[in-house]
Parts: sequence; C-alpha cells; structure tokens
Amino acid sequence: MPNSLNNQSSPYLQELSEQPVDWHPWGKAAFQLAKQIDKPVIVSIGYSSCHWCRQMSRENYEDSYVASIMNRHFVCIKVDREERPDLDLFYMEAARMFNQSAGWPLHAFCLPDGSPFWCGTYFPKEDNGQGIAPWPQVLMRIAEHFRKGRHELEENGKNALENLLHTNNSSLSDPREWKPDILIQAGENLCQSHDDEWGGFTPAPKFPSPMKIDFLFSLGEAQTVRQNTGFSMKLDSCIKHTLGAMANGGLFDHVNGGFFRYCLDREWKSPHFEKMLSDNALLVSTYSRSLRKYQNPRDKKIILKTLEWIEEEMGSPDKGYASSLSAETNEMEGAHYLWTESELYEALGKAQGKQLEELWGTFAKSPDPLFLPRLVDEDLLPVERQEEIFKELCKNRKKLTSPKRDEKRSCFQHALLARAYLDAGIALGDQIWIRKAKNLLIWMETSFSQPDGSVCALLYPDKQKSSWAFLEDYTLWAEAVLNFASVCEGLGLGGNEIWIEKAETLISQAVEQFKDPTLAGFYTSSNQMQDSGPVSKKPWYDHATPSGNSSIMRCFHLLGILGKNCKKWKQEYSEALGAYPKLAQQTPDGIGHALCAITEATVGTLRITAPELIIQEVTTSMKNKPYRPIFLKKSKEIKLLNNQSTIQTSAASAQAIIEKIWF
Repeated sequence: MPNSLNNQSSPYLQELSEQPVDWHPWGKAAFQLAKQIDKPVIVSIGYSSCHWCRQMSRENYEDSYVASIMNRHFVCIKVDREERPDLDLFYMEAARMFNQSAGWPLHAFCLPDGSPFWCGTYFPKEDNGQGIAPWPQVLMRIAEHFRKGRHELEENGKNALENLLHTNNSSLSDPREWKPDILIQAGENLCQSHDDEWGGFTPAPKFPSPMKIDFLFSLGEAQTVRQNTGFSMKLDSCIKHTLGAMANGGLFDHVNGGFFRYCLDREWKSPHFEKMLSDNALLVSTYSRSLRKYQNPRDKKIILKTLEWIEEEMGSPDKGYASSLSAETNEMEGAHYLWTESELYEALGKAQGKQLEELWGTFAKSPDPLFLPRLVDEDLLPVERQEEIFKELCKNRKKLTSPKRDEKRSCFQHALLARAYLDAGIALGDQIWIRKAKNLLIWMETSFSQPDGSVCALLYPDKQKSSWAFLEDYTLWAEAVLNFASVCEGLGLGGNEIWIEKAETLISQAVEQFKDPTLAGFYTSSNQMQDSGPVSKKPWYDHATPSGNSSIMRCFHLLGILGKNCKKWKQEYSEALGAYPKLAQQTPDGIGHALCAITEATVGTLRITAPELIIQEVTTSMKNKPYRPIFLKKSKEIKLLNNQSTIQTSAASAQAIIEKIWF
C-alpha cells in the first residue's frame, strides 16, 4: 500500500512511495501528527543521484522489519534536498553542531516540533565491521532515550535552535572594517592551503572548487597583484595545477564527458560517480576563464566535451535539462563508467585492452578487476591515440542503459548553465553557444515564472511548478541575465536594456522576500514561504554552488552601475559588504563567490560605449584576453568608464581600446 509520498511531484520522493516505511512529506501535517501521538521525528534527507542514499534505502527502508521499528517509534519524514535546500542547509548545520559527519543520506532525529537533538548519515542494517552502528540499533536506542531521558533531548533541541539562530549573524561586522588588503590576505590563505603536489585546496575527499578558482582568477587581474610577480606566479601555479589535476585525473569522465561529483582520494583517482548539472555548468565557466587567460588546448577540449555531454545526456533546449545523473546502474556504483577485462577486449581488441589495463591499473574488484579510463602520460601513449580510444569506448557504452536521470528542472541550475554557455561561447569564439545562452534564458522565462511575476524553483516531470523559490533562484538567474546583457550588443543580439530591467526586477523581488529587516544578510527561504524549517538560515558559505548572499552581492554591484535605481543598489552593496570582513579573514575558503564579487567590484567593472563595429571587434578579442566584467553599449561616441569613473582616453579604434583595457 502506498505511503504518503505517492502524491508528491519529486521523482525521488515518488520512488519511495511504495516502501513499507510510513513516509510523510515535509509539512505541518506530519508535525501535528508527531505532537498528537507524542513521538520523535526522523527527517531523512537525500536525493536521486546519491548512491549511499539508495544503498541505505535498499538495506533498511525496503526491509519490513526495519520499517516496522521506524513506524512504531517515529514519525518519518522524507525530504528531497534538491527540492528543499533550505531544510538541507538547516539540518546539515545541525549535524556539524553535533560533531557528526556531514553528507547524505542525512538523518536528523527531532522533537515533535522539528528541533534536532541528534544527527547522522549512512547506517547499515547490520554491523559490517566498519565501526558504524546498525540502523535498527540506532532507532531502538533513540526511541528508548526519548522515553526515559526526554528532558536531555529537549535541552539538546533547545540549544541547537539557539546556536543555529546565532550563527546567522555571528560573523557580522561593520562595512567600514572592509579593506582591500583583506582580498590579498584571502588569496594568500587559499594559496597556502593548496596541495602543491596533487592540486586542490582540501585534503581528501577532494571536491572541485570553481568558486575558489574564479576568485583567484579575478584577484590575478588586480593591478597590485600583477605588479607582485611572486604572488601572481603563485596564483597561476595553483590555478593551473588544480585545473590540470581535475581535467586529467578521475574526476573527469574521459569517455562520456562531464565531471563527477568529487574524488575520494588525494590524487584525484577515485571518483564518486554521480554527475550534477550545476557542477558541470560551474566548471565549464571556470575552464572558460582558464582558456581565455592561458590558451591551453586542454581547456578547449574539456569545455567542448562537457557541453556535448550536457546536450546529449541531460536534456534539450526546448525541454530543459535534468538536475543530476545517478551514481549507480543496476545497484552498482560506477557500473556505467567501469570496465571489465572482457568489455575492454570486446571494444578495443585484446592487445590494446591488455596495454590499457597495465597503464590504468585496477580501480576495484567486484569480484573481477574493474578499470577506469583515465589519461596517462603522453610518453606512454600519445594523447591523440588516447582520445581515439575514448571515442571507441564511448561508442561502445552507448549500447548500454544510461544511469537514471532526475528529471526535475531546477531554476538556479539552468541559470548556471546559461552562464556556462555564454562563458564558453566567448572563450571559444563560437556564437552557437552564446545563442544557446540567450535561448535558455528565454526558456527560463516561460518555465520558471509564476503568473504573479514571482519565481518557482522547480519544474517537475508532471509539468507542475513548485509554489516556492529560494534566494539562489532569484540571484543566480539575475547574474546570468546581467552576464548576457554585458555582451549582447557587441554580438549583435539586441539591446541590453530589457535584460538589465529583468535582472533589476528579480533582485527587487529578492530584497522584498529574503532580506533580514534588522541585520545584514538574506535568508535562503522567503518570508512568504509555507512550511519553512524551525529556523530560517542565511546562506553565507558556498557549498557545491554559490551561496545566495554572495550572488546577490555581485548583482548589487552591477545594478549600482547599470540599474535604474543605482543609489539603492549601491546602498544595498555597502550594507551587504558588512557581513564579510570577518568571514574573509576567518574562512576565505568558504566564500569564494563573494570574494570574487568583491574583487570585481574593487578592480572595477568596465563600461565601453562605441560605434557598433568597434564594440563587435572588442567582443571578438575577448576570447584570448583574461576575464574582466565588461559591459558593451552601442553609441556614436567612444567612452570608457571603470565603475562610475571616466577613463581618460584618446582611443579611436577597437585595438586602442583593447590595449587600454588589457594593458
């Protein structure tokens, strides 16, 4: 008999609707039930492409005995983290507060009002010798503790809520405390954390760090940095090493294209095999910056192969793109990407297959050896031959069933993709991708706009739209629109006023719905949100994607120059800046997108007005010049401005303007 998830639009929740666990969707009804029958609540948070979410589901939730324990002692709520990132943020911070590992599946044990008193992640059904308590044992211990020591759990819940409220504003400071030197210090701190042997900015597990790298790119364009040869070279070294390690190692799918979620090891050899649209869009933008600055052919290959994967595997321009691709096939993680000996021999012949086994090494055994295709040194096998092999393997793999897609269409992920198309088009000098960016922005307008002009976060496979949106849906959409507005006139794709107006509307709505009326910062969920969490959180830190507070900073700066209400947006930028002096000094690795926005505002946004032929030539030249935020406008007269300041110039040609900008 179906549980209460059977009428949900989320594909992930629908998949769990036939389980014996009496799952409830997040909402007032579930908590009213918990209060009525006086039982603790399990809030279980996962998502479709997560292997360990599915593994725990198979082991525990589909088992009638385990389900009976859950149903007897708890009210069980299931949440799709891609549907409710606000709840994921809240309970993930709670998990860290309880000194628990943070990841998915995430399980928050709560009082009947939703206050968390303990959290955990994956639990096996039985003791597997890994030191993780079995799920049935955890359930019984907590149920007994709730009966016999409830006051202690209530104290935990109370303290958790107070601490989670406190962290919203614990790092706020005065905007006057901000000094440009803080950016240099943040860049130095990031470089010090860089793994100079293997690349990356953290110990294992290693995640791609596009926001951090984008900040280092922006910082490298500051005049004070360019004049500091040693520091400038260090920035370039960190960027090149990390981008090279991610492109050449196991994080990148050399056969099918696209990046996996992260790597488990320091050397970038062992990926976790899920693929996210958002990760790949962000990395296309970052590699596009790299191509523009360093002109490395590898970057061009990575960009094109990732975009081709998105186009072939994730959706289409007229229907949108899926949010993620599952890590597993036939209940085995990485099955679509790993090769047995016989599969290699069949695809490439025995001699070539044997050579590759020796070059790649065994990735895992299940029980026979499995091999993950990767790039090896050119001295061992020419790169051209390796690429031919990858193409042959890709052709062979297309005969198999692809990993399952989560068919939700996400507003903020499409905004990141539109930005990626634009960045790639400029770096490649290819208008096809730029036109795709424009068409996608137009598609978003019809797909993610509500009749009242507000935004919806999700478009479901059943064509239903979510009745809510989050801060990032507004701000990242506005960022994408402003990025397109910056170059559309230089590319002959119409005037930019309508796009700037669209961005200003989005940010006006964001301020109205998400702004804290008393202190700096914006909440992730709207003040009009129904069924919000126990505490509304302010997203200061980037995670896999840019935080809403960092994104809105960039929009405030640009609209302070370009918007109709410039004075208001400048004031908003100044107020928002007050959140960052302490954060930049204490945790620069967590706020890369904000640091990038502040750096761009400090170095300056260039505005160029000139006759059409001149701005077209300037736009074309950008493909082999380092990224800087530049807005191009058709005009009879030539005029250059940096932020609001006029740049004195006698430039009368495109070449003279180019030399003035990238001197």
